[in-house]
Amino acid sequence: MKVVADVPYAFCFEPVLEGAWMPLPLSVLLNLASKWYYAVSGNKLIIRTESAIYCIGNRRHPMISNTRRAFLSKLAKFAGAPLLCGGGAFGFGSLLERHRVEVERHEIKLALGERAPAKLRALTMGDFHFDPLYEADYVAQCVSIANSLKPDVIFLTGDYVTSKSDRIGEFAGLLSKLCPRSGIFACLGNHDHWSNAGKIMGALESAGVRMLVNQQTRVNCAGGELVVAGLQSVWAGKPDWSLASRGLRRDERAVVLVHEPDFARTLSEDRRIALQLSGHTHGGQVRVPFYGALRLPTWGRLFQSGIYDLDALKLHVNRGIGTITFHVRLFCPPEIACFDISNIGAADA
Repeated sequence: MKVVADVPYAFCFEPVLEGAWMPLPLSVLLNLASKWYYAVSGNKLIIRTESAIYCIGNRRHPMISNTRRAFLSKLAKFAGAPLLCGGGAFGFGSLLERHRVEVERHEIKLALGERAPAKLRALTMGDFHFDPLYEADYVAQCVSIANSLKPDVIFLTGDYVTSKSDRIGEFAGLLSKLCPRSGIFACLGNHDHWSNAGKIMGALESAGVRMLVNQQTRVNCAGGELVVAGLQSVWAGKPDWSLASRGLRRDERAVVLVHEPDFARTLSEDRRIALQLSGHTHGGQVRVPFYGALRLPTWGRLFQSGIYDLDALKLHVNRGIGTITFHVRLFCPPEIACFDISNIGAADA
């Protein structure tokens, strides 16, 4: 498409080749845009495409009455710029920001117990939603960024798919390139439960990811022993902390993976949990300055993104890697969270 600006403006788009009138909604949209353009430049627009030339001329659209034309003319003065700005924001959010991965770095102090490492570096990622876009190159880019941070452990917080698990093997193969020093640990998200949890778990386990489903494990990490637990999705599964915490010693404190952040209100009652890592919200995907997220999911409305302190429990909610429904991000870029953790309860701290 070529846009040419030249002689003075008059208010109506019409096709002057092939004799077919432009559809009314498109005509109205282009009229609004052209009104704003003329106010700025004093020129008219000629838009050439392969099939037609659309120009602003003196003739009028036969489907627009004089009354409606007057209304649209007034509306265009005020709505043209917001429409173009909105279109630009949508283009930025869908084409640029949703792939503009940010590494969020956090230095935090936790009382993890005497057996836990004095210091470690942990990454968290989640909400990949590999389908329906299947953006393998983008996932590979995220894996490369994660590896460049040289983590001791990597935690994955669920929703690896949206609704289809038929290409989970391809996705798992991408994650198999992750190379932390002491392993990858993961929980399931609500979409994983709703898709095919068993198939997803099998593929990820084959790729070297340790899946934790209402269970815990002890990880030899950075010269100590770190307790990591994972729960089923709160929304789609049956999270059972009493089962996952069996065998946890009184002097130990765990890192718990659970997809939905709002469950922290329940888990904060047990002081054996030092850190809860969650995702689920995507940070809202679209955020309005001075307001916040426009839309948040069930079990993700109390804690949108970032770090929260709930008594002895610290909660982190990551914004995720992928998108769902509307594949747009605005003021809410995808995130890989990097934690440099100091254990204030370590024997040599």
